[in-house]
Amino acid sequence: MVIDGPETGKLLHVCRDEKCPVHAKATRYQPSPQERAESAKEALAERIEKLAGFRILNAIRKKLPPALSCPDLKLAARDYFERLGHENHRRVCRVYGWEVKKTKAAWGGSTVDYKAIAQKAVREMSTQELQHFLVVCALASDLYCPGYNPRQALARDSNLGQAAARCKIDTAKLSTMVREELSKRREGTSLKKNKTIKRKSK
Repeated sequence: MVIDGPETGKLLHVCRDEKCPVHAKATRYQPSPQERAESAKEALAERIEKLAGFRILNAIRKKLPPALSCPDLKLAARDYFERLGHENHRRVCRVYGWEVKKTKAAWGGSTVDYKAIAQKAVREMSTQELQHFLVVCALASDLYCPGYNPRQALARDSNLGQAAARCKIDTAKLSTMVREELSKRREGTSLKKNKTIKRKSK
């Protein structure tokens, strides 16, 4: 079962039969001289394409301006976001407060197309907003709380911790504020439950 990405929930079938005539079949086929020549020609064509791609990328790198243009930043932002993974997609959307709607997936269930949500937002961003977006994407993975120690505080040497220090953000103070806020919500929920129980008992 696929557990990450836009096809989450999709079932794939894997053949585990070691005697399978299709997937575990050994072949003693020997290619003809003509087939070997054709295979060598295809391998050369592949090498040409790969090396040409490297040369093209290097030529682009040398012509990039000192400050990236908006189209270049949008390209980098879209590509970076797509590589973050499903959980970080969700975190970035939550940070920005983007509207998240589930849609029907090809495999029958429902999913959130985070890629489409980000692409739409990136199209409307200014150069400055794109630069900020790239930094947020780089820091999103540090929002993960390890299950083996959910009380673990933000590490100072993490990217998020170092960025907070550079921005002179009092992380301890923010953590205290969040703790107090959630405690009040919990107390409020408990009071409501008690009132409901009392009404039912009457």
